[in-house]
Amino acid sequence: MTSRRFILHPSSFILLVTLIAVGTANAQNTKYTPLPPIPLGDTLLNLPTSHIARHGAWEVKFTHRFNQSLDRGSFSDRVHSLWGLDSNADVGIGLSYAMRPDLQLSFYRSNALDDIELGAKYIVVQQAPAVPFSLALRAGGDWRTERDLADRTSVFAQAIVSRQFGTRLEISAIPTFATNAGRAVSGQGSTALFTHAANLPIGVAFVLTDALSVVGELIPKNRDLSRGTHADFGWAVGLKRAIGGHYFEILVTDTNATHVDQYVTSTYMGSPLNKNDIHLGFNIERRFGH
Repeated sequence: MTSRRFILHPSSFILLVTLIAVGTANAQNTKYTPLPPIPLGDTLLNLPTSHIARHGAWEVKFTHRFNQSLDRGSFSDRVHSLWGLDSNADVGIGLSYAMRPDLQLSFYRSNALDDIELGAKYIVVQQAPAVPFSLALRAGGDWRTERDLADRTSVFAQAIVSRQFGTRLEISAIPTFATNAGRAVSGQGSTALFTHAANLPIGVAFVLTDALSVVGELIPKNRDLSRGTHADFGWAVGLKRAIGGHYFEILVTDTNATHVDQYVTSTYMGSPLNKNDIHLGFNIERRFGH
């Protein structure tokens, strides 16, 4: 009996090696392919997320926070003001552009101290099967243009670390640093309450349905506040509805702060936060382009 030897032709060998290499590369690519993010957009309610819009996309954002707290005044006063809906409000408008797949520039202006905020968010890494978290860096500055103010400018820096659990839950921690933060009111003017302020806000989002999420934010009391200042932590809870390129958010919160230098201090416009205050607010975001 004669044995037959199997001889692999060189071209077949090259094809086999190529197929193995492609399969290995595809497996590696799959391990590092970012997970589809849950529909949150650029912000939770006030705090930033670790995501940005697609490359080349623009986003317009409107914010609205009613000034009257739902727990203030008699019952008849609350009815008369429609539970704060007739009160004045802090409003803002923002614009952002994703100039690269990992870089977004933003502009935001509110009537709270006529504050203009410029920022940039850079995506360092996105969560994938082989990467346990997402990380983004955000930095920028504020220019408060209202009259009779000292310490008009400030800068800030944030690291946004988030972990997504399945397709419904995301938890974020946002170490934040800002200069000339908060306000100390004196007569008709005000100065910065902090030369340097740091805090660690936390955000949670849970998807109820494919397009509806409940979102919560917690900003711990700033440990560097003077002992004579009684201030509570900041909080916000809201519903976020994603429809096409729109994000609609309605929320309740104990603070109207929407700028970094405002929410990092446990105060707002010179007053310490009271956790029992309940302000109504809403955000509207619209994306254009890709």
